[in-house]
Amino acid sequence: MADISTAAHTSMDIFRAIMDHGPLTLYSANSKTRIPIGTVHRHFKQLNESGKIRVYESKSKGRKKIVYGPTMYGIVSFYKQDKEFAGKIENYYLIWIEDKEFQRDLEAEGFDISVENLKKSKQVFRKYMNYFSAVEEQIEKIRSGKDSISRDMQVFFSSMMLSSNPHYQKLWTELYQELPGMQKNLEEYMNAMIKSYSEFKKSLRR
Repeated sequence: MADISTAAHTSMDIFRAIMDHGPLTLYSANSKTRIPIGTVHRHFKQLNESGKIRVYESKSKGRKKIVYGPTMYGIVSFYKQDKEFAGKIENYYLIWIEDKEFQRDLEAEGFDISVENLKKSKQVFRKYMNYFSAVEEQIEKIRSGKDSISRDMQVFFSSMMLSSNPHYQKLWTELYQELPGMQKNLEEYMNAMIKSYSEFKKSLRR
């Protein structure tokens, strides 16, 4: 495991407790970790706001308790930080596949959660973690300036982000119609993407 700050280590301990015993409330996380309740509350808030945990539907009867479980992004984040955690990832899958809330997250990512495919799906889950933890590392490198993406790609992604804004969508449409060079560049890019995807599909049939 890489050197991390005390705060990050505390978040990891709390997240690991959720994975081992969860879903958990603030108080049950306090009981499992022996971390002061105020600290648990602060880290729960940070983990929730960063999208690493979320509120799960409570199964308890009587007084409703707010329980928190992991998100896929949360598991990816801690998978790349902790080798021990990463080593248990298939066991975690077998534990959490029983949870309806987690099943929804898996299905949203395209996982087959049927019982007959359990052995294969847990292996796919590890591959998913391996790949997307590498993606997260690449994102961090770009953010820190240790790596960069080309200007063309930055423009493309920024344009995609602006496409949901009606004002800029209208401007883009007008520019596309009025600038032949823009039409040519976009068509070349899309043709390259189509060719790349076609080659990828062929490789799957080999």
